[in-house]
Parts: sequence; structure tokens; C-alpha cells
Amino acid sequence: MRRSALLVLLLIALGLGGLFAWLQRSAEVPQQAARQLLLPVLAGHLEQVRALEIRHGDLPAIRIERAGGGWIVPAKAGYPAAAGEVNRLLRALAEAHRVEAKTRNPDNHARLDLAERGEGAATRLTLEGVGKTPVVVLIGQAARQGGQLVRLAGDDQVWSIDQSLQLVDNELAWLDRRISAIPFASVRELEVRHADGEQLNVWRATPEQANLALRQLPKGRTLAYEPVANGMAALFSALDFADAAPLAQVGFKARPELEFSLQTLDGGELHGAFHQQGGQHWLVLGDSKGLDGRLIAGKDWAYRLEEQQYRTLAKRVKDLLGPQG
Repeated sequence: MRRSALLVLLLIALGLGGLFAWLQRSAEVPQQAARQLLLPVLAGHLEQVRALEIRHGDLPAIRIERAGGGWIVPAKAGYPAAAGEVNRLLRALAEAHRVEAKTRNPDNHARLDLAERGEGAATRLTLEGVGKTPVVVLIGQAARQGGQLVRLAGDDQVWSIDQSLQLVDNELAWLDRRISAIPFASVRELEVRHADGEQLNVWRATPEQANLALRQLPKGRTLAYEPVANGMAALFSALDFADAAPLAQVGFKARPELEFSLQTLDGGELHGAFHQQGGQHWLVLGDSKGLDGRLIAGKDWAYRLEEQQYRTLAKRVKDLLGPQG
């Protein structure tokens, strides 16, 4: 009797163990299925993407198109787009996996910022060039566990994915806004000429000279502090614009408010001028040489700089001097 009871208990334990294993396996199957790529059509085919459009709710769409070996923004007269940002977005889409299936109820979409339109509308990302029809991804809120909530156009199923796809709705943010990347340590001399004729030169004699000197330093005067002039040249080490417009469309009529010339220790040169229009400062680049890779912007555009950027460069001699002894 005792032996048969033990046998029954053993059979029950084996049965429960088998049931537990089956339940675990059945729970893993949907999870493994969910770890599929969100957009398998992109895998290995990113070079086929010819254009993408980003539309936030009812705002105008931001369109970016492939041109040659890079990307442009057609609405900004074909100005180069920030290729790094575009390529990072495409890679994130190609690598995005479905982590977990969420709601299929359309009534819940607005709460997740995944509605088609109106309040709670999704950010609509459209890719052209892969497949027979455009690929459309609706992007909603960030997922609580990281990643993003998304759904595909025409499909009510919401998925959490393992990539973050937060996209800005500012067209300017998608432009390559770099003007120059000329290291401060490479600058030999910078000259600025104001419209009223005042001229200012800051310079260094050797690469070992840490701080720029002032050629127009009056006798018996000193600089306000040793590195006071450094900021003028350092501006060009990471100079970005706030806006850009084709030079032919701007049509500056007045003479420049400021002109400058920059020379580097290895013989590079950059010339340019600032025009004031509508209370804003617009930079127009002139001739340059020997700055390959350090000058990104071109001569056919006018670049609007922020007030503080302009003030950093537009110094006068008195701005650099210390108090009179």
C-alpha cells in the first residue's frame, strides 16, 4: 500500500513537471515571435531608401531626399541635411525589434500618441524606395521599459520596440548646420574690420603661444586678462548657423557691418563678411584656401548667426583692454 502511494505521488510529480515545462514553452513562443524585426524589408537594404518624410500631427511634413552620396532638404533649396542624424535614424529602424505586443483597440491609440489624426496624433514617418509602396511607421510615446511605442500604418496593433525614435519637428534641426571646424590652436591671425573703419588684429607668433596677442595694443596698456582675445578665434572651431538662405534670394544691398580674415599656421585662409538685415546678422563666406575638412559651409549661402555669436567676433580694441593705470 505504501509502495503504490509513493508511485502515485511520483506520477503526479512527473505530470506536474511536464505541465510546467509545457506552460513555460508556450509562454516563450509568443515572446520569441515578438522579437522579430519591426521592418524586415529594411534589413540589408538601407541604401535603397531614397527619401523620408516626418510629419508631426497637422504640422507640415519635413522631407529629406538622398542626393549623390548624401542627403538634402528640398524645402531649404536643397541644403545638405545632417547625414549623421538621418543615417542613425535609418539604422535604428533597421535594427528595431518587436519587444511586446500592446493594445489593438483603436480607442486607446490617442492615449499613446498613436492616433491617425487630431488629439494624440502620432508622428508619421514615411520611407520611400524600399518595397513597392512606401513604408509608414506611426511613432508614439516612449515605452516605460525603454524604447518606443509604434504601430504600422493600416494595422491597429501597437508594439513596444527596443529602439528610441524621438524625432524633432523642427526642419532646421535636420540641416547640417556646421559652418567651420577650425581648431583654435591652428589659428595664426584673425583680423576684423568694422564698417566705420576700425580694425582689430589678434595673433600668435608660434604654435606654442597659448593666448592671442593684440596688434593694436596701445603703449602702456594691457589686456583685460591674458586670454581675452581667444574667444574671437575659438568661435570658428565649432561654428554653427541658426538659419540659412540662398545668397541669390537674400540680396544684401548695404555694405557689410563687419568683415574678417582668418589665417592658420599651416597657410589656410578664410575671408567673410557680416550683413545686418531685419535686425539679424548674416554671414557670407568669401574666398578660402587650405581648409579642407575644416570649412563645411559654402559661398552660395547666407548664414544667420545668433546675436551672441556675432558679438563674440565683433570686438573693438576697447573691449579687450584692461582699466587704464
